[in-house]
Amino acid sequence: MEVHVRNLGPLKEAAVKLSSVTLFIGVNRSGKSILANAISAVTTAFAEAQWEYAKRHADKRLGRYVELRSLAQLFNEKFQEEVFAIPVRRGEREATISIRYGDASLIVTVDNVANFSAKGDMFEKAEKTTLDTLRVSTSGDFDYTPYLYSWRTLGRCERIYPEALRWIAKTFDIVLVGDAVYEGGNAYRHISSMVESLVNLGRLGGCRNLVLEEPEAHLHDDAVFELAKFIYGQASGGRGFLVTTHSDLLAAWVAALAVHPDPGELGVELAGGRPEVRIYRFKLRAIGDAYVEEVDLSGGEVDMDELQLRVMEELSRALARIRNALRTS
Repeated sequence: MEVHVRNLGPLKEAAVKLSSVTLFIGVNRSGKSILANAISAVTTAFAEAQWEYAKRHADKRLGRYVELRSLAQLFNEKFQEEVFAIPVRRGEREATISIRYGDASLIVTVDNVANFSAKGDMFEKAEKTTLDTLRVSTSGDFDYTPYLYSWRTLGRCERIYPEALRWIAKTFDIVLVGDAVYEGGNAYRHISSMVESLVNLGRLGGCRNLVLEEPEAHLHDDAVFELAKFIYGQASGGRGFLVTTHSDLLAAWVAALAVHPDPGELGVELAGGRPEVRIYRFKLRAIGDAYVEEVDLSGGEVDMDELQLRVMEELSRALARIRNALRTS
Protein backbone atom coordinates (compact mmCIF):
# COMPACT_ATOMS: atom_id res chain seq x y z
CA MET A 1 0.00 0.00 0.00
CA GLU A 2 1.41 3.36 -1.04
CA VAL A 3 0.58 6.54 0.86
CA HIS A 4 1.23 10.09 -0.28
CA VAL A 5 0.41 13.10 1.88
CA ARG A 6 0.51 16.85 1.43
CA ASN A 7 0.34 19.54 4.12
CA LEU A 8 -0.14 17.00 6.91
CA GLY A 9 1.14 18.36 10.23
CA PRO A 10 4.78 19.39 9.70
CA LEU A 11 5.03 17.43 6.43
CA LYS A 12 4.64 19.54 3.32
CA GLU A 13 4.88 16.40 1.22
CA ALA A 14 5.80 12.78 1.95
CA ALA A 15 5.45 9.38 0.32
CA VAL A 16 5.79 5.99 2.02
CA LYS A 17 5.09 2.40 1.08
CA LEU A 18 3.84 0.13 3.84
CA SER A 19 5.39 -3.32 4.05
CA SER A 20 4.94 -6.19 6.50
CA VAL A 21 7.22 -4.27 8.87
CA THR A 22 7.48 -0.50 8.47
CA LEU A 23 9.36 1.72 10.90
CA PHE A 24 9.01 5.49 11.20
CA ILE A 25 12.03 6.77 13.14
CA GLY A 26 12.99 10.32 13.97
CA VAL A 27 12.98 13.21 16.39
CA ASN A 28 9.98 14.67 18.18
CA ARG A 29 7.55 16.80 16.16
CA SER A 30 8.76 15.40 12.84
CA GLY A 31 5.37 13.94 11.90
CA LYS A 32 5.92 10.22 12.59
CA SER A 33 2.87 9.73 14.77
CA ILE A 34 0.77 12.17 12.75
CA LEU A 35 1.34 10.21 9.54
CA ALA A 36 0.86 6.82 11.22
CA ASN A 37 -2.36 7.99 12.87
CA ALA A 38 -3.66 9.46 9.61
CA ILE A 39 -3.08 6.13 7.85
CA SER A 40 -4.87 4.36 10.68
CA ALA A 41 -7.79 6.82 10.63
CA VAL A 42 -8.42 6.56 6.88
CA THR A 43 -8.00 2.79 6.57
CA THR A 44 -10.03 2.07 9.71
CA ALA A 45 -12.92 4.22 8.49
CA PHE A 46 -12.77 2.49 5.09
CA ALA A 47 -12.74 -1.01 6.60
CA GLU A 48 -15.63 -0.24 8.94
CA ALA A 49 -17.61 1.28 6.06
CA GLN A 50 -17.08 -1.87 3.97
CA TRP A 51 -18.28 -4.03 6.90
CA GLU A 52 -21.42 -1.89 7.19
CA TYR A 53 -21.94 -2.10 3.41
CA ALA A 54 -21.67 -5.90 3.57
CA LYS A 55 -24.04 -6.13 6.54
CA ARG A 56 -26.74 -4.09 4.82
CA HIS A 57 -26.59 -6.25 1.70
CA ALA A 58 -26.58 -9.40 3.85
CA ASP A 59 -29.77 -8.18 5.54
CA LYS A 60 -31.32 -7.47 2.16
CA ARG A 61 -30.59 -11.01 0.95
CA LEU A 62 -32.39 -12.33 4.01
CA GLY A 63 -35.46 -10.29 3.07
CA ARG A 64 -35.06 -7.76 5.87
CA TYR A 65 -35.91 -4.12 5.38
CA VAL A 66 -32.74 -2.07 5.12
CA GLU A 67 -31.69 1.22 3.59
CA LEU A 68 -28.90 0.53 1.12
CA ARG A 69 -26.21 3.18 0.90
CA SER A 70 -23.08 3.51 -1.18
CA LEU A 71 -19.70 2.69 0.31
CA ALA A 72 -18.64 6.32 -0.19
CA GLN A 73 -21.61 7.52 1.89
CA LEU A 74 -20.81 5.03 4.64
CA PHE A 75 -17.14 6.05 4.60
CA ASN A 76 -18.12 9.68 5.10
CA GLU A 77 -20.15 8.68 8.16
CA LYS A 78 -17.34 6.63 9.66
CA PHE A 79 -14.65 9.20 8.92
CA GLN A 80 -16.58 11.87 10.82
CA GLU A 81 -15.24 10.14 13.95
CA GLU A 82 -11.66 10.18 12.66
CA VAL A 83 -11.29 13.53 10.88
CA PHE A 84 -9.76 15.31 13.87
CA ALA A 85 -6.77 12.96 13.60
CA ILE A 86 -5.76 14.87 10.45
CA PRO A 87 -3.95 18.15 11.33
CA VAL A 88 -3.43 20.61 8.49
CA ARG A 89 0.02 22.14 8.09
CA ARG A 90 0.27 25.65 9.53
CA GLY A 91 -0.45 28.31 6.95
CA GLU A 92 -2.16 25.89 4.53
CA ARG A 93 -5.88 25.51 3.82
CA GLU A 94 -6.10 21.73 3.51
CA ALA A 95 -4.27 18.43 3.90
CA THR A 96 -4.49 15.50 1.49
CA ILE A 97 -4.00 11.79 2.15
CA SER A 98 -3.80 9.64 -1.00
CA ILE A 99 -3.77 5.85 -0.74
CA ARG A 100 -2.89 3.57 -3.62
CA TYR A 101 -3.69 -0.11 -3.14
CA GLY A 102 -3.26 -2.39 -6.14
CA ASP A 103 -4.79 -0.53 -9.07
CA ALA A 104 -7.24 1.48 -6.95
CA SER A 105 -6.91 4.85 -5.24
CA LEU A 106 -8.57 6.73 -2.40
CA ILE A 107 -8.02 10.45 -1.86
CA VAL A 108 -9.15 12.20 1.32
CA THR A 109 -8.91 15.98 1.68
CA VAL A 110 -9.37 17.71 5.04
CA ASP A 111 -9.47 21.48 5.53
CA ASN A 112 -8.35 23.41 8.59
CA VAL A 113 -11.85 23.44 10.15
CA ALA A 114 -12.29 19.64 9.78
CA ASN A 115 -14.48 19.63 6.68
CA PHE A 116 -13.47 16.79 4.38
CA SER A 117 -14.17 15.08 1.07
CA ALA A 118 -13.28 11.63 -0.25
CA LYS A 119 -13.04 10.34 -3.80
CA GLY A 120 -11.45 7.56 -5.82
CA ASP A 121 -12.22 4.33 -7.64
CA MET A 122 -11.46 2.29 -4.52
CA PHE A 123 -15.08 2.73 -3.43
CA GLU A 124 -16.49 1.19 -6.61
CA LYS A 125 -13.97 -1.67 -6.66
CA ALA A 126 -14.54 -2.47 -3.00
CA GLU A 127 -18.31 -2.53 -3.55
CA LYS A 128 -17.86 -5.07 -6.35
CA THR A 129 -15.50 -7.20 -4.25
CA THR A 130 -17.98 -7.17 -1.37
CA LEU A 131 -20.97 -8.24 -3.47
CA ASP A 132 -18.97 -10.87 -5.38
CA THR A 133 -17.65 -12.52 -2.21
CA LEU A 134 -20.54 -11.97 0.22
CA ARG A 135 -21.82 -15.17 1.84
CA VAL A 136 -24.85 -15.12 4.14
CA SER A 137 -26.20 -17.88 6.38
CA THR A 138 -29.88 -18.34 7.24
CA SER A 139 -29.07 -17.31 10.82
CA GLY A 140 -27.86 -13.93 9.60
CA ASP A 141 -24.09 -14.51 9.87
CA PHE A 142 -22.16 -13.17 6.90
CA ASP A 143 -18.68 -13.16 5.48
CA TYR A 144 -16.92 -11.30 2.66
CA THR A 145 -13.43 -10.49 1.39
CA PRO A 146 -12.14 -7.15 2.70
CA TYR A 147 -10.80 -4.99 -0.10
CA LEU A 148 -8.39 -3.15 2.17
CA TYR A 149 -7.16 -4.35 5.56
CA SER A 150 -7.03 -1.49 8.02
CA TRP A 151 -4.00 -0.39 10.03
CA ARG A 152 -5.23 0.01 13.60
CA THR A 153 -3.75 1.60 16.67
CA LEU A 154 -4.29 -0.27 19.93
CA GLY A 155 -7.19 2.08 20.70
CA ARG A 156 -8.85 1.26 17.37
CA CYS A 157 -8.15 -2.48 17.62
CA GLU A 158 -9.09 -3.67 21.13
CA ARG A 159 -8.81 -7.39 20.37
CA ILE A 160 -6.95 -10.04 22.35
CA TYR A 161 -3.58 -10.92 20.80
CA PRO A 162 -2.90 -14.54 21.90
CA GLU A 163 0.54 -14.79 20.27
CA ALA A 164 1.64 -11.63 22.06
CA LEU A 165 0.36 -12.94 25.39
CA ARG A 166 2.37 -16.15 24.93
CA TRP A 167 5.48 -14.15 23.95
CA ILE A 168 5.12 -11.86 26.98
CA ALA A 169 4.76 -14.85 29.30
CA LYS A 170 7.75 -16.67 27.77
CA THR A 171 10.08 -13.67 27.50
CA PHE A 172 9.19 -11.62 30.57
CA ASP A 173 7.39 -14.15 32.83
CA ILE A 174 4.37 -11.84 32.83
CA VAL A 175 1.01 -13.61 32.74
CA LEU A 176 -2.47 -12.12 32.38
CA VAL A 177 -5.38 -13.80 34.14
CA GLY A 178 -8.55 -11.79 33.58
CA ASP A 179 -7.81 -8.29 34.84
CA ALA A 180 -4.94 -9.49 37.05
CA VAL A 181 -1.27 -9.40 36.03
CA TYR A 182 1.26 -11.85 37.47
CA GLU A 183 5.07 -11.96 37.35
CA GLY A 184 6.76 -15.12 38.59
CA GLY A 185 3.46 -16.24 40.08
CA ASN A 186 2.99 -13.07 42.13
CA ALA A 187 0.22 -10.58 41.38
CA TYR A 188 1.19 -7.00 40.61
CA ARG A 189 -0.23 -4.37 42.91
CA HIS A 190 1.33 -1.46 41.06
CA ILE A 191 2.00 -2.01 37.35
CA SER A 192 5.09 -0.32 35.92
CA SER A 193 5.09 1.53 32.61
CA MET A 194 6.97 -1.36 30.98
CA VAL A 195 4.47 -3.95 32.16
CA GLU A 196 1.54 -1.73 31.19
CA SER A 197 2.83 -1.33 27.62
CA LEU A 198 3.30 -5.10 27.25
CA VAL A 199 -0.10 -5.85 28.77
CA ASN A 200 -1.79 -3.40 26.39
CA LEU A 201 -0.17 -5.13 23.41
CA GLY A 202 -1.53 -8.49 24.55
CA ARG A 203 -4.98 -7.24 25.47
CA LEU A 204 -5.58 -4.82 22.60
CA GLY A 205 -3.27 -5.71 19.71
CA GLY A 206 -4.94 -8.65 17.99
CA CYS A 207 -5.67 -6.98 14.64
CA ARG A 208 -4.14 -8.08 11.34
CA ASN A 209 -2.26 -4.79 10.81
CA LEU A 210 -1.13 -2.93 13.90
CA VAL A 211 0.17 0.59 14.48
CA LEU A 212 2.48 0.70 17.52
CA GLU A 213 3.52 3.98 19.10
CA GLU A 214 7.03 3.75 20.60
CA PRO A 215 6.63 0.16 21.86
CA GLU A 216 10.27 0.14 23.02
CA ALA A 217 9.87 3.21 25.26
CA HIS A 218 10.11 1.37 28.59
CA LEU A 219 12.29 -1.56 27.56
CA HIS A 220 15.94 -2.31 28.32
CA ASP A 221 18.28 -2.86 25.35
CA ASP A 222 18.04 -6.67 25.63
CA ALA A 223 14.24 -6.46 25.65
CA VAL A 224 14.31 -4.19 22.58
CA PHE A 225 16.04 -7.03 20.71
CA GLU A 226 13.34 -9.46 21.87
CA LEU A 227 10.67 -7.01 20.65
CA ALA A 228 12.36 -6.74 17.23
CA LYS A 229 12.47 -10.54 16.94
CA PHE A 230 8.80 -10.84 17.92
CA ILE A 231 7.65 -8.24 15.40
CA TYR A 232 9.73 -9.76 12.60
CA GLY A 233 8.57 -13.29 13.37
CA GLN A 234 4.92 -12.32 13.59
CA ALA A 235 5.14 -10.37 10.32
CA SER A 236 6.40 -13.54 8.61
CA GLY A 237 3.02 -15.11 9.43
CA GLY A 238 0.99 -12.43 7.66
CA ARG A 239 0.59 -9.67 10.24
CA GLY A 240 1.58 -6.10 9.50
CA PHE A 241 3.36 -3.69 11.82
CA LEU A 242 3.72 0.07 11.44
CA VAL A 243 5.97 1.23 14.27
CA THR A 244 6.83 4.79 15.27
CA THR A 245 10.00 5.02 17.33
CA HIS A 246 12.83 7.20 18.58
CA SER A 247 15.05 4.15 19.02
CA ASP A 248 18.00 3.75 16.68
CA LEU A 249 18.63 0.45 18.44
CA LEU A 250 15.20 -0.95 17.51
CA ALA A 251 15.67 0.20 13.93
CA ALA A 252 19.15 -1.35 13.86
CA TRP A 253 17.88 -4.70 15.09
CA VAL A 254 14.99 -4.76 12.63
CA ALA A 255 17.36 -3.86 9.80
CA ALA A 256 19.74 -6.60 10.90
CA LEU A 257 16.97 -9.20 10.89
CA ALA A 258 15.79 -8.05 7.47
CA VAL A 259 19.16 -8.62 5.79
CA HIS A 260 20.53 -11.49 7.87
CA PRO A 261 20.89 -14.65 5.76
CA ASP A 262 19.29 -16.76 8.50
CA PRO A 263 17.31 -14.91 11.22
CA GLY A 264 16.85 -18.24 12.97
CA GLU A 265 20.48 -17.97 14.05
CA LEU A 266 19.42 -14.91 16.06
CA GLY A 267 16.52 -16.74 17.68
CA VAL A 268 13.70 -15.60 15.39
CA GLU A 269 10.80 -18.03 14.98
CA LEU A 270 9.49 -17.50 11.45
CA ALA A 271 5.82 -18.36 10.96
CA GLY A 272 6.12 -18.14 7.17
CA GLY A 273 8.29 -16.49 4.53
CA ARG A 274 10.68 -13.61 5.09
CA PRO A 275 8.68 -10.38 5.59
CA GLU A 276 9.52 -7.22 3.69
CA VAL A 277 10.92 -4.41 5.85
CA ARG A 278 11.00 -0.66 5.17
CA ILE A 279 12.43 2.02 7.41
CA TYR A 280 11.74 5.74 6.99
CA ARG A 281 13.66 8.44 8.82
CA PHE A 282 11.77 11.65 9.66
CA LYS A 283 13.90 14.80 9.85
CA LEU A 284 13.30 18.43 10.78
CA ARG A 285 14.47 21.40 8.75
CA ALA A 286 12.89 23.62 11.40
CA ILE A 287 10.00 23.37 13.85
CA GLY A 288 6.89 22.75 11.77
CA ASP A 289 8.86 21.78 8.66
CA ALA A 290 9.75 18.07 8.35
CA TYR A 291 10.61 15.66 5.58
CA VAL A 292 10.98 11.89 5.13
CA GLU A 293 13.76 9.75 3.69
CA GLU A 294 13.72 5.97 3.19
CA VAL A 295 16.66 4.09 4.70
CA ASP A 296 18.53 1.96 2.17
CA LEU A 297 18.59 -1.66 3.35
CA SER A 298 20.04 -3.05 0.15
CA GLY A 299 23.69 -2.91 1.19
CA GLY A 300 23.89 -6.44 2.53
CA GLU A 301 24.18 -7.73 6.08
CA VAL A 302 24.03 -5.04 8.76
CA ASP A 303 27.06 -4.67 11.04
CA MET A 304 25.40 -4.45 14.46
CA ASP A 305 28.63 -3.40 16.19
CA GLU A 306 28.90 -0.43 13.83
CA LEU A 307 25.23 0.49 14.24
CA GLN A 308 25.30 0.33 18.03
CA LEU A 309 28.54 2.35 18.02
CA ARG A 310 26.70 4.96 15.95
CA VAL A 311 23.90 5.01 18.54
CA MET A 312 26.41 5.50 21.37
CA GLU A 313 28.11 8.29 19.46
CA GLU A 314 24.76 10.06 19.03
CA LEU A 315 24.09 9.70 22.78
CA SER A 316 27.54 11.12 23.56
CA ARG A 317 26.89 14.13 21.35
CA ALA A 318 23.51 14.68 23.02
CA LEU A 319 25.12 14.56 26.49
CA ALA A 320 27.78 17.01 25.36
CA ARG A 321 25.07 19.44 24.19
CA ILE A 322 23.36 19.13 27.58
CA ARG A 323 26.62 19.80 29.45
CA ASN A 324 27.30 22.85 27.30
CA ALA A 325 23.80 24.16 27.89
CA LEU A 326 24.19 23.74 31.66
CA ARG A 327 27.51 25.59 31.61
CA THR A 328 26.00 28.58 29.82
CA SER A 329 22.78 28.72 31.87
